[in-house]
Parts: sequence; structure tokens; C-alpha cells
Amino acid sequence: MSKCIVIVGTTGTGKTTTVCNILNEVGIPKVIFDVNNEEKYKPFKNLWDKNLDFESFVKKATTFKQTCIVFEEATIFFSHAGSTTDIKKLLVQKRHTKNLLIFNFHSLRNVPLFILDFCDLLVLGKTNDNRKNIETKFKDFTEIYEAFQIAQSSADKYVKKYVRLIQQ
Repeated sequence: MSKCIVIVGTTGTGKTTTVCNILNEVGIPKVIFDVNNEEKYKPFKNLWDKNLDFESFVKKATTFKQTCIVFEEATIFFSHAGSTTDIKKLLVQKRHTKNLLIFNFHSLRNVPLFILDFCDLLVLGKTNDNRKNIETKFKDFTEIYEAFQIAQSSADKYVKKYVRLIQQ
């Protein structure tokens, strides 16, 4: 699979549903780090040892091959400097490990740029981001800023704009 997908949207805009739709399509093992124990993930086989904290989970995830690895509520975890090295390892090695990485964020401004550097597809829904902050952070990412503006202006609560970041 060798892909990284970042899904962004505020609470209740369909991020988890979008992940579940992807999980239904992929025929590889699924591992989901889900601090909220989402009911929607119950049908998917989850190899995750629920006793692992985030850093231990990420370290273990670096050993997986041909696996879909989901980081639900990723917004919470990227202040931990220790796990950043292992997240970068997952991203850099995704082609060699054939892993599919999926990150769910509530806010576009909270997506670390190093993740976007390796992201194949950004799925952008409505957020509570301040337009000026997004314009400043993404002024050099025209496609992202334009998709943000379209999603924010939509009357559809579940709107999704798709931005392909790594060209095939």
C-alpha cells in the first residue's frame, strides 16, 4: 500500500467514518491507536495491545509490515518529542514496509509539516481553524489553502476536499 493519508476535520465531521470506509477497502491487517475506544472501530481486527501508551505503540508500529496503522485523535500526541523520531521512521520507511498510515487531526494548524512532507493524500473537512493562521502556515501550499477555503464555505457539515500531495 505504501501511503500516508491525513484526515482533518472538527468534531462530528466524519473523520472516523472516513477512516472506516478506507479500512473496509484495504485487505491488510489493521492496527488502530484509539484513545476513545470508538465503537465504529470494533468490527476491525485490531492487533494493538491496549495496555501500550502512545510512545510504546509507535515503537511497536515501526516493526509492522503491510499493515494499515491508524492514529485516531493524532492531535493529542504530537507534543511528545520522543515519539516524533519513530513517527518519522514510519513515514520515511512506508514504501519499504508497504504500510498505510492514517492520521486523524481536528485542526489543520496542528498537523506537523513533517507529516505533510510524506503525506500522499490530505482529506480536509470543516475545521475551527482561524483563516489567517491557516493562510500564514500554508501560504506556500496553494492547493491546501484553497481546499481549506472551499471546505469552510460549504454548507455541508460533512464536506471533504481531497488534496493529492505526492504526485504519482
